[in-house]
Amino acid sequence: MVKGRHKPPSRIRYEQSHPVSSCRLDKKTHDLLKQRLEYDGISFAQFVKSQLGVLKLKMPDIKKIEKEAYQKGYAKAVNGYRIQLECHKCRKPMTVIPNSKLHKVIRDHLEGLWGHTNCQERNRY
Repeated sequence: MVKGRHKPPSRIRYEQSHPVSSCRLDKKTHDLLKQRLEYDGISFAQFVKSQLGVLKLKMPDIKKIEKEAYQKGYAKAVNGYRIQLECHKCRKPMTVIPNSKLHKVIRDHLEGLWGHTNCQERNRY
C-alpha cells in the first residue's frame, strides 16, 4: 500500500479547521465573479465571508477623503494666488489677504501703472 506524502501536524490541523469549499459556475458567471473580485481587490474567500456577513469590509471614509482633497486644493490655490510681501520694518514675510484694506490699496495703486507690455509701449509714443 502506497502512503501519501508526509504532512506536518500544523498542516493537518489547518486543513481540518479550513475545509475546502468549491462550486461549478458557467463561464459567464465565472467571468463576472472574477471581474468583481478584481474590481473590489478582494479574494474569493473574502467575498464569500462578506456576503455571509462574517467579514465586514472596510469602506473608505468619504468625509476624510473630501477633507484631504479640499485641503490639497486650498493649499494649491493659496500658493498660486496669494500676494506675499516683505514687511518694510522687520523684513518678515506677510501675506496680503484678498479683499482686505491692504489688498485694495495695492490694487488701487497699481491700477493706473499696471498693464500689458504691448499696451504700455503703444501709449508711450
